[in-house]
Amino acid sequence: MRNRLHQTVAAVALLSILALGAADGVVRLLAERRLEIPYRNGLPDGAREALVTFNGLLLRATGRRMVSGTRHADVLRLDNGQLALCPLARTGRLRRKAVRDIARALAGVRDELARSGTPLVFVLCPSKVPPGGVGLPAGMEDDDNLLADLLVERLGQNGIECLDLRRRIAEEGLDHASLFFRTDHHWTPAAGLWAANETAAFLRDRHGFPADLSRTAPERFESRRIADRFLGSFGRRAGLGYAGSEPFDAVLPRFPTDFAFDVPQRSLHAEGGFAEAFLRGIGPTNSLYQASYYDSYLASNPPFVRIENRSGGNGRTLCVVKDSFACVLLPPLAIHYGRIVLLDPRLDPGLSLFRIVRDEGADAVLFVLNPNSLIRPNGFFGRRFLQPLPPDDAP
Repeated sequence: MRNRLHQTVAAVALLSILALGAADGVVRLLAERRLEIPYRNGLPDGAREALVTFNGLLLRATGRRMVSGTRHADVLRLDNGQLALCPLARTGRLRRKAVRDIARALAGVRDELARSGTPLVFVLCPSKVPPGGVGLPAGMEDDDNLLADLLVERLGQNGIECLDLRRRIAEEGLDHASLFFRTDHHWTPAAGLWAANETAAFLRDRHGFPADLSRTAPERFESRRIADRFLGSFGRRAGLGYAGSEPFDAVLPRFPTDFAFDVPQRSLHAEGGFAEAFLRGIGPTNSLYQASYYDSYLASNPPFVRIENRSGGNGRTLCVVKDSFACVLLPPLAIHYGRIVLLDPRLDPGLSLFRIVRDEGADAVLFVLNPNSLIRPNGFFGRRFLQPLPPDDAP
């Protein structure tokens, strides 16, 4: 009897391992689009969602800390249960080379902007993993923060201004994990409001750009529950059964605002208050796996956006080179400024930073980036994007 029980347990364990491997492999193939099954156009009976959910349940049951996402992005569960991007395994030499290249590109931007007296500020957003690799499995290296530390040091050596928001989090004693969604790599709208005030204070103190921070104090905003169930980008890869869902809360001003929001390449124009201008498309989603409330901010990262503050502001114009972390930072920051122009060259490599600075009359240029954006192929530091204008066409 005991032998039969042992055989049954062994057989069940073997079948579970095989099922886990099979499900994980199928999900990886689907994620890499090697199987011709449409994702965005809808699967019959939610087949993909069911596979991902089943895979996540198996992984959770077996205590797996890593979930296969795509060829470029595996999902990791931190010690606190939050999901993060699995750190890249970069050597110190590769990190140092990447930092040298980035710092050299930014030094060129600074020198070119200095011709017209326009300051350059690099705003470093925090990674989901806190500095020091807190929460990572034993032996796993914290690539994002190691790279970011090198960059902050090199920027300081090169005389390039840097607002390291990771340092401000530590100085203010904030709980790092509470700034982020549990199933997404992005920080929350409440964290974006905090970061906007830090950025406005930096520009006020360093460059004299007026900003009444009492106007954008947290108590002058309200938290509005947009959805009881939200599955972030990492949650959609790992599955609802792996880490569950979470609520999504927008942070909106209690006072009147009036903005014009334009995306010329999409012929998109919106105007009105904070929510009408910046939270385009927020509403119920058909599937937790096929939509993200976070992507509703700033129309989900278009290459070029112009924001006009029609209810005041300090009259200054910012030109901001951004990744998706800036989507919840820039709307509250726009309350202080007359105009903000946003550039995300990942989707339009033909953009020219210096031409836009000239045409928009920018008073300052900000790079607002997360450490992960420094190590992924993108156009933030591309030669074409940062190419100086010809002498007869310069600012």
